[in-house]
Amino acid sequence: MQMVNLKINGIEVEVPKDSTILQAAEKAGVHIPVLCHDARLNPFGACRVCLVEAVGNPRLMTACTTPAAPDMEILTNTEKLQKIRKTVMELLLINHPLECPVCDKGGECTLQDLTYETGLTNVRFDAEPNNTEVDHTNPFIERDIDRCVLCGRCVRICDEVVNIQAISFVNRGTETMIGTAFDQPWNCEFCGQCISVCPVGSLNNRVYLFKNRPWNLESVDSVCGLCSCGCYIKLDHEGNEVFRMNEAPEEGANHGYLCAKGRFGFEFINSMERETECRIRKNGDFETVDFEQALDTVSEKLGAIKSEYGSDAIGVLVSPRLTNEEAFLAQKFAREVIGTTNVYSLEPTTSLPEATYEDVENSDCVVTLNIDVTESNPILGLAVRKAARMNDAGLYVYYPSETALKRVATEMHTGTPDAVYAAMDELVAGKTKAAEALKGAENPVVVYSPYNTADLYYAQELKKAYPSLKLVAARSKNNSQGVLDMGAKNGFGPGLKETERGVNLRKGLENQSVKALICLGENVAVRTGWSEIERAYSHLELFMVTDPFMSETAKRGNVYIPVATYAEKNGSFTNLEGRVQEVQKAVDKGVCTDSDVIAALSAKLGKELTADVDEIREMIRKENPLYKDVDFNGGLVKYPYAIKGEFEKETVAAGEGSFYLYPAALRLHSGSYTRWSHDLAKVYGDAKLIINDKDAEAAGIESGNEVAVKAGDVIRVFAAEVDKNMTKGCVSLPEDYADTADLFTKGRVLKVSIEKSG
Repeated sequence: MQMVNLKINGIEVEVPKDSTILQAAEKAGVHIPVLCHDARLNPFGACRVCLVEAVGNPRLMTACTTPAAPDMEILTNTEKLQKIRKTVMELLLINHPLECPVCDKGGECTLQDLTYETGLTNVRFDAEPNNTEVDHTNPFIERDIDRCVLCGRCVRICDEVVNIQAISFVNRGTETMIGTAFDQPWNCEFCGQCISVCPVGSLNNRVYLFKNRPWNLESVDSVCGLCSCGCYIKLDHEGNEVFRMNEAPEEGANHGYLCAKGRFGFEFINSMERETECRIRKNGDFETVDFEQALDTVSEKLGAIKSEYGSDAIGVLVSPRLTNEEAFLAQKFAREVIGTTNVYSLEPTTSLPEATYEDVENSDCVVTLNIDVTESNPILGLAVRKAARMNDAGLYVYYPSETALKRVATEMHTGTPDAVYAAMDELVAGKTKAAEALKGAENPVVVYSPYNTADLYYAQELKKAYPSLKLVAARSKNNSQGVLDMGAKNGFGPGLKETERGVNLRKGLENQSVKALICLGENVAVRTGWSEIERAYSHLELFMVTDPFMSETAKRGNVYIPVATYAEKNGSFTNLEGRVQEVQKAVDKGVCTDSDVIAALSAKLGKELTADVDEIREMIRKENPLYKDVDFNGGLVKYPYAIKGEFEKETVAAGEGSFYLYPAALRLHSGSYTRWSHDLAKVYGDAKLIINDKDAEAAGIESGNEVAVKAGDVIRVFAAEVDKNMTKGCVSLPEDYADTADLFTKGRVLKVSIEKSG
């Protein structure tokens, strides 16, 4: 790498040739004030706050945009610069209302900090506030144009990173402002990246607005528990209430970016609808009992069932919401305390992580197979966008309807599911431009859903054809990978070691050989492909469910124990990259963790299991070869395979009907938790049937109308949402709702009939 040497305030420093003066100053330990600069964005040089002098050059230059050159001598804080910076600040404050006492940015405002830093006490120019009405058209973002300093950070991050371009500079000269095209209501992906970079109080988080002040908050570093992206977050809280889910700029595998659910969906942690007391069903109704009574009931039942039917009549089902430590403890409880091999997870072991975000970002050819990755795994979606925009990588998208990747895709293959799979057949056969791109790429990547065996076939065939290809299995939940790694899976022990298989869960429930089920955090009733077994619960003599809420599944149990969310416990999650990251406790809502439940129940059954995270982690290192040397604070697990098994090409659509139905991403939600966040539910609360505008017109359907969907003998009614981007002849529904799970149990892609209801 070619280097250059220069002096900053007399300090000699050596930096790479392409560095800016600002980067050189940072390396030299010299502070240069900035306002419009953000290291994640392209240099802009709009605010002029970072002006510096170069010895021998009469013109001032912006440090954030000017390249460092050999033998430069830079001065950053001369008397001349101090005067100019004061003037720059005075100009910035002309239209900016001095309303700090009520501004939500108080204590975190860069403009306020710079005003103090430059020693500005009087403004020579007459202030001319615009008194523009505050915009609340966006459900999560308050826009106060009067406070804007036109630094452009929000516009740039929406363009350069998110690639939505929901906002831009509009008008010219003194009329310039940040606005939307044709002054339309602000409708976007709601990720809130713009809030994260706004240096003043122009863009504010409406979920947090006027609820607290930053100096009151304590912050705990942790990992988001809402999807498998594994985003590094800061849980800002006071006492036992979480007030914000904040990013840490440039930190973590997510580079400090968050999605809508990660940033605004934390309210479920504080929800008043959370349960705090255990329940036991008696004579058909739940009765409140204390923790000890609940455990006594469970332990007595387990003992009786084990004596009468044997230990194989008992099963333990583990949710990916649990931490690695809890999942490890759960399988130990099943195998060593109960003595059964009936340990279950609903996650498949056929696909394991192979590529990191860095691999995706640096790829020169990315293919996404039948998955709307910007909705299902938004931060992985940002990595795909970055590859396409920054590396000029070829991006080939296969999905029935248009997605946000359309803006950056080299080719987008849409159509009915049959048409999309036909296009994927040509890809596998090597007959397409995408196949040529994969063949010629040095770092090709394919993103796919590991939950659909039809897609597994195509991922498998592409891997065979292009050995250098790296596969990204886009799992759904926060610890979908970790629960498998910990051995919470029928036939797999810790480290994915194959072991004795227990009773098949579905068959065991249907033939009633399983008499007791310990369900740790799993909401089976909303899981695609599994909801129908809910009807087999009625014969169970013991059905214990733990969950922070009285979930659809918990309502079917006969013992319920409320437990902590990820914000209330320590442990670790493993994300879709196979990256292990620590979860830190921020608040205490007065309920126990799943580890506490398992340890206490074990003690009741005569065997001690620790709930201490450090002690469990030591056991994991000894018993799990995949985690023997892994750093729990960001280390990557090395997996034995990317895809296991030999998958046959499947018939795409099952059933009969004039419309194709396929599962869409969950739209601002990640399963059971976020639907308890009321701000997210205002935008997308219930499952909606997305239908093409021409199909809707022909059927006399308008947005909001109720529409009955019939798949075989299953009929469910949903509100319609008319969308011109939906492919004609197709409809879609989000997964992880009880009604949609019932439909998709018939198949991942279905032929269905639809009819306006009522």
